Amino acid sequence: MTNLTRNTDQLFAEVAEHVAQDRITQGTYGEYTENGFRGCFLGCLAHSENGDFNDSSDVVRRVIERFNFTEPLLRIAESIFEALFADEARQFFADFPAAVGTDGKDLSRVHWQFLATELRALPPVPADVQVVIDPVIAGMDLLANGQEWPEAVAAKAAAEAAKAAKAAVAAKAAAEARPAVARRQRDLFLELVSAAPVEVQP
Repeated sequence: MTNLTRNTDQLFAEVAEHVAQDRITQGTYGEYTENGFRGCFLGCLAHSENGDFNDSSDVVRRVIERFNFTEPLLRIAESIFEALFADEARQFFADFPAAVGTDGKDLSRVHWQFLATELRALPPVPADVQVVIDPVIAGMDLLANGQEWPEAVAAKAAAEAAKAAKAAVAAKAAAEARPAVARRQRDLFLELVSAAPVEVQP
């Protein structure tokens, strides 16, 4: 399914306003204080729409409806945002509109590109673990290129890879400080969003 971005003029304006008014915070989707609204990456994008900030699925739904981003894309952005130091998280939020750039950008495959790259970045694992991870990388590469990955194969391979990669992820987290991983993921994410094709000129 192709999701073409929309309302990027609103995206630029609202992100700039939230940054200028220091409304960005971590650890909550959104809250109203005596100093006004403060929210996370997703909360700030959903702020101008009415809804519940205690319900993550409602927050995500509102952002999808406004800008036509995919849920996996938003969940990856949210995870990176929460893992960065506060000043870096604010800058990541501030940099996001420029990466999106315009209406009509196809971001529907970015999450597959991101996940395949992350699996490739795992530390070396035993051959019996790598043999389970490799088909998942290949399948994600297919999806990232708009090709089919048969559902039964995908489900089985993903389940096996998740189990096999768990130890490798733990080892990588121990080897790299979490903020360093988040910075690498931030840079990759913004690069992939920026490089996504524009299907319809605004």
